Amino acid sequence: MTQLVAGGYRGGKSRTASMKGLLSTLEFVSRYRMHAAGQVAWLVAAEYEATRAEFMHPDGSLGRDLERLWPGVTYSSRLDPGEIRVPVPAIDGTESRGHFSIRTKSAYNPASLGMESPVWIILCEAARVSQDVYHRLLSRCSEARRRFPGFGWLHMEGTFEGSLGWYAALWTRWQSRAIQEAENARSFSLPSHSNTALFPGGADDPQITALRRSLPEAKFMERHMGVPVPPSGRVHGAFDNDVHIRRVVYDPEQPVYIGIDPGYSGQPSTYAVEVCQVRKFENGHRQWAVIDEIAVNRHSMPGFTVADVCDIAMTRDWWSNPQKTGVIDTAGASHAGAQESNTEVWRKRTGLVLRHEKVSVLSGIDRFDSCLKVDEDSAEPGLVIDPRCELLISELGGGPNPFDGQTHVYRWNTDRSGDVIGRVPRDEYCDGIKALTYLFINVMGHAGRTVSSPLETGRIAVKSRRRRRIAAS
Repeated sequence: MTQLVAGGYRGGKSRTASMKGLLSTLEFVSRYRMHAAGQVAWLVAAEYEATRAEFMHPDGSLGRDLERLWPGVTYSSRLDPGEIRVPVPAIDGTESRGHFSIRTKSAYNPASLGMESPVWIILCEAARVSQDVYHRLLSRCSEARRRFPGFGWLHMEGTFEGSLGWYAALWTRWQSRAIQEAENARSFSLPSHSNTALFPGGADDPQITALRRSLPEAKFMERHMGVPVPPSGRVHGAFDNDVHIRRVVYDPEQPVYIGIDPGYSGQPSTYAVEVCQVRKFENGHRQWAVIDEIAVNRHSMPGFTVADVCDIAMTRDWWSNPQKTGVIDTAGASHAGAQESNTEVWRKRTGLVLRHEKVSVLSGIDRFDSCLKVDEDSAEPGLVIDPRCELLISELGGGPNPFDGQTHVYRWNTDRSGDVIGRVPRDEYCDGIKALTYLFINVMGHAGRTVSSPLETGRIAVKSRRRRRIAAS
C-alpha cells in the first residue's frame, strides 16, 4: 500500500508518519524475527534536516518512542545521516541476533537512494522532492513487498507547495475509489484543526477562523486543510474523480466506439485514441464507458507513425469486435504534403473507415458537459472512465499527466486574479477530450437537439450517401 497524507500546517502529519513507522517496526521485528536483523527502513527528505520531526522530536518521534518501548534501542545524535538501531532478540530471547536499522536519507542526489531494499519508507515533506525520487523509492520497496508480505510500503507526507506538480496530482488521483483499488494506493488529508492540542476549538477555533478570513481560499485550503485547489478555469469543471472514474469491463456483445484526435493543433502534440462502449440502464439512461486509451506523445516518441498507432489498436482485445465505429478530427482526413491522410492509413492498415465532421469548440464543450451530468433517476453519470485512461483523466484535472507527471488541465484563459477571459479555451492538453468530443457529436449530435438520438435505434446517424455506403458495409 502506498499512502499520501497531505497535512495542513501543524496538522500532525509528522507525528502520524512516525507512529506508522513505529508500529510497523515492532510488527516486522516480531513477525520476521529470523530475518529482521540486517534489514533497514528509511526516512527520506530533500535534506536531512526535514527528517528531524520523525526521527528525534522531543515530544514524540521514532527514536524516542522506540527507546521507551524496546530494550536496547539506540539512536544517533545527528541526522546527516542518522540511524536508529533496534535489537532483534533470539528465539529464546536470551541474546541479540543483530539490529534492525532505521536510517535517514537525503534526496538531494536521487542516485544515492540505492544499494538497499527497505522494509518501509517514509518520505517527509514529499512535495519538496522531484517525481523521480518518488519513482526511485517505489522501486526500492519492491523486493521487500515480495519477501515480506504486508511490508514494502511507501508513506508520503507533507504540505502542498501549491496545487500543481506531481504531489498534488497524485493526491487528486488517489481520491478515486477505482484508482485506489487498481493501484493499491490512497490519499488523505490532515487539516490543521485536527491538532486539537494547538487548536482546541477544532474547525471553529478562533485562530483557524482568522486564517480562513485573512487568506485567499486556495491558500487556506492548501496550507491548512491539506486539500489542493484545482487550477482555476477548468473547461469541464463538473468532472469528479469519485463520480466519473471507475473500473469498466469490455463487453464483447456490445458495439465499440472509437474517437481519435491526431493532435495536430496545440501543444503538446499527442495522438489520442479513446475507446468506448455504451451501457443502458433500466430507466433508459445511457452511459458512455471509456474502456481503453492509446496515447502517443510526439515529443516522447518522435519517430512514431499513424501505422504504429493502428498496430497498437489491433493488439487490444476489443479490436476483434465486428461492431466498431470510428470517428476522427476533420483534420485527420487531410493530407500532410505527399503523405497519406490518417483516414487512409487507418483504412488500409486496419480496414476501419473513420467518419469525420467539423465540430465547433463551444458546441463540443456543451456536448461533453452533458455527458458528465448525473441522471437523477439512476444516480449514474453519463460518462465513466477506466483508471487506465490516464491522458484523458489528466486533461480533466483528475491526475498527473502520463508523460511528465505534472498537472496539465484543459483550461480557459484566465487573468492574474484567476477570472476567465475570452470565449475560447487554450488549445492544449485536450487531445483525449477532443477525441471523445468528436465521437459524442457524431453519434449523438449536438447537445439539446430535439431529434431522437441515433443510439435509440442502436445505429449511427446516416446523413450522406457516403455514410449510407459505410453503414451498409
